[in-house]
Amino acid sequence: MHKSMLAIPMAAIIATGLAGCGGQKATYIETGGTQSIVSVGEVDIQDIQKASSGMINSMLATGVLKRAPHQPARLVIDKVVNDTSSRFDTGELLYRMREQLVNSGQAQVEGAYGGNAETQVAQNEMKRDAFLNGKSAADVFDPDFSLTGKISQIKRSAGKVRQTTYTFRLTLFDIRNGREVWTKTVDMTKQGTKSSVGF
Repeated sequence: MHKSMLAIPMAAIIATGLAGCGGQKATYIETGGTQSIVSVGEVDIQDIQKASSGMINSMLATGVLKRAPHQPARLVIDKVVNDTSSRFDTGELLYRMREQLVNSGQAQVEGAYGGNAETQVAQNEMKRDAFLNGKSAADVFDPDFSLTGKISQIKRSAGKVRQTTYTFRLTLFDIRNGREVWTKTVDMTKQGTKSSVGF
């Protein structure tokens, strides 16, 4: 009798615990779609997708790449500085831009420039080929443009409402004369009291 009375409360506690662990079941959603989490104080994947797409569409539309001495235009991607409190890999932005540029047929990204692991391998291979063919690295590596940028933020609040504007800036320079031949700014402003799901 005593054991059965103890068993009932124990079963209720276990059942309650299991119910509390239920939570929301993990599911697949469209990356960057309307069901994505929107963080007021962080850069989200949808911000990166929109910024990269908007910038590259602008660059391609100007026709600046089609006026380069080499066709497709030879492009080096310099550093894009993340000057925000949101810690994310700027490579997520750069790889999406590279994909659109190369697939457009208007540009080739020169890998023999920069400090990441991929470009280091390309640089070593370029130097080896140049040496074997009796050429200098300058003879082999002859880019038309350099792409550089910066991501900054402005934070504001009114009462409990927080607002953050992330500004993505990119600039394309003509390497032969150092002139700026294209530039684009894309702003992403998010407002709310806390992170949420969807727009």
